[in-house]
Amino acid sequence: MLRAMDLHLVATELLDALLPQRCVACERFGSALHLACLEAEPAASDEPRCGQCWRPGVASPCASCVAAPPAFEALRTPYRFEGAVRRALLEAKFRGVTNVLPLLGERAAAVVPEAWQPTMVVPVPLHRSRERERGYNQAALIGGAVACILGVPCEVGVLKRARATVPQATLRAATRAQNLTHAFECAPLPAGARVLLVDDVTTTGATFEACARALLGAGATAVFPLAVARED
Repeated sequence: MLRAMDLHLVATELLDALLPQRCVACERFGSALHLACLEAEPAASDEPRCGQCWRPGVASPCASCVAAPPAFEALRTPYRFEGAVRRALLEAKFRGVTNVLPLLGERAAAVVPEAWQPTMVVPVPLHRSRERERGYNQAALIGGAVACILGVPCEVGVLKRARATVPQATLRAATRAQNLTHAFECAPLPAGARVLLVDDVTTTGATFEACARALLGAGATAVFPLAVARED
C-alpha cells in the first residue's frame, strides 16, 4: 500500500511528464527551478557568521553561544531565506511544488564541511497529522537528496514528533523554544552515530536545538543541523 508521500511523488512525476515546467523564480519554462536562478542568489557565507549557530554579523563563537552553548555542534545553510530560494521553499511547502527540492538538497549538501563526517541523515519530522494533511514532509525530501549526495542513509522515522505543536513561524522568538519542549522523541541510535539533521528553513534554531537534544539522548555522539536557508 502506498503511503501519502509516495502517492504525492507519483502524482508529481506524472504531472512533470505531461506538463511543461515553469521556474518558480524566473517563470521561464524548462525546469521547476533553474540552477542559474539559484546561482544568482547570494550565499549565506558571503557575510561573517557565527560558526556554531550561523547567526550573521557576529564574531565566532558569538556571545549567545558562549553564554549558552547549543546542543548541536554547528549549523550551516547555503542561502538566506529570501529571493528565489524563499519562493521555491514556499512553493514546495504550501503548494506541493516538491520538484524544486532535489536541487535545493544538492546545494545544501555542498556546504557540509568535510570534517563533520555524518554517518546518517535525519530529517526534522512533521507531526503525523500535519504530514497526513500535506501529503509529504519537505524536510524528508530534502534529506533524501542530501543523503544521496553524501552517500549515507536517510533515516526517516527515527526521530518523531511526540505531540503536535503550534507552527514555529507563527510565534515570536522568545516562545519558540517553549513551544517545542518535549515535542520530539527518538529511537535508539547505533553506537557512534554522527547525525546530519536536515530541515528546509531555520530562524532561531529552536527546532534544531530540540531535535538535537532528543538525538543525543538516543545515543548520537554529535548532531550537525543543515537547512536550505536561514531567515536572518
